[in-house]
Amino acid sequence: MLDNLDKNKNPFKVPENYFQNFNAEIMEKLPAKEIKTAKIVPLWKKVIPWTAVAAAFVGVLFLTGVFDQGSQADPGSIPATVSASGIASSEEEDFYYSFLEDEIVKAKYKEMLYNN
Repeated sequence: MLDNLDKNKNPFKVPENYFQNFNAEIMEKLPAKEIKTAKIVPLWKKVIPWTAVAAAFVGVLFLTGVFDQGSQADPGSIPATVSASGIASSEEEDFYYSFLEDEIVKAKYKEMLYNN
């Protein structure tokens, strides 16, 4: 069967003027390009995640006791352990020891709370 073919003749034919309008025909068959516009995001939508992070950070600080004002006494309320004469009075010593006991109890409570 292959022996019957003329090897010098090209068996393929192209229609006349096929390549003259080739580009135009292909472009007509293609779908139109969609122009994508940039999405506009309002500023408040960009800020919301950062405010959530800040709120979580402040919440963690409150939970760990950084802002716990109840445990910290004013500098004026802590009694001086030594009076002007160089000897602490028994009343000042009692107040100071009760203050230290309260601080130890608070520290043990926080230690128990955060170590478990």
